[in-house]
Amino acid sequence: MDKKRGFSLLELIIAIAVLAIGLVGVLQIFPIGLRASQRAGMMTKASFLAQNKIEDVKLAGFDAITELPPKIPLSGKDGDFEWAIKIDNISLEGVASSDDMRKVVVTVIWPERNTTRSKDFITYVIK
Repeated sequence: MDKKRGFSLLELIIAIAVLAIGLVGVLQIFPIGLRASQRAGMMTKASFLAQNKIEDVKLAGFDAITELPPKIPLSGKDGDFEWAIKIDNISLEGVASSDDMRKVVVTVIWPERNTTRSKDFITYVIK
């Protein structure tokens, strides 16, 4: 018998088929990772915007947010993001007066694919 070294055509076709099936599986993972990365990036931008608005509220001071109307803008748009600030009185059990504390909720809304996402960020401001 003649002992030739190498691969037959059938072995090469089978190896290429197995490699192609593996590559198709791996390539399907990339769009999922890309979407997750984009979602995380948008959430990070929303967090930075909310933190910026919370800092604006704190810099304005307690008196500026308790006056009617407040001396700070309560809504706006920043690129793809819309934001709104809601200032609420709070009542605490066991505390005689909670007039010196306010709950500040910053809501950030942004488009994502075919839907709209939103996130609330909450802080408390005291006198």
